[in-house]
Amino acid sequence: MISKFRMKIDLLGQGILLIAIVLLAFFASGKTWTNTMLVILGVWQIASAVHLFYVYQHIKRLNYIKTTIVLAVSLPIWIKLVGLLAYLPITGIVLWYFWQTIADTIKVYNRPRSFWDL
Repeated sequence: MISKFRMKIDLLGQGILLIAIVLLAFFASGKTWTNTMLVILGVWQIASAVHLFYVYQHIKRLNYIKTTIVLAVSLPIWIKLVGLLAYLPITGIVLWYFWQTIADTIKVYNRPRSFWDL
């Protein structure tokens, strides 16, 4: 069973990184800080997905891992062809994983506690 603490830390970390990216995009657009924070968030989410898939056999995370690998491999081509609009799929996949984490955290917090959790 996935622990509440693990999901809380994952959700908190992703939320902080997302807020930092949004603030940097508005106030320091075009700086390397924005890209650095996006890379840090991506690494966080991939590590989280790999951990959840490996330890808990959470199959929905495998779909995220496959999609992220395809997107990461094709990103340089899309940046060359489309320009800055190539970051829209990245935004979509980051929000998709964040939403999945929120949904899973709600499920974990709503499940009944066993005797051993007391």
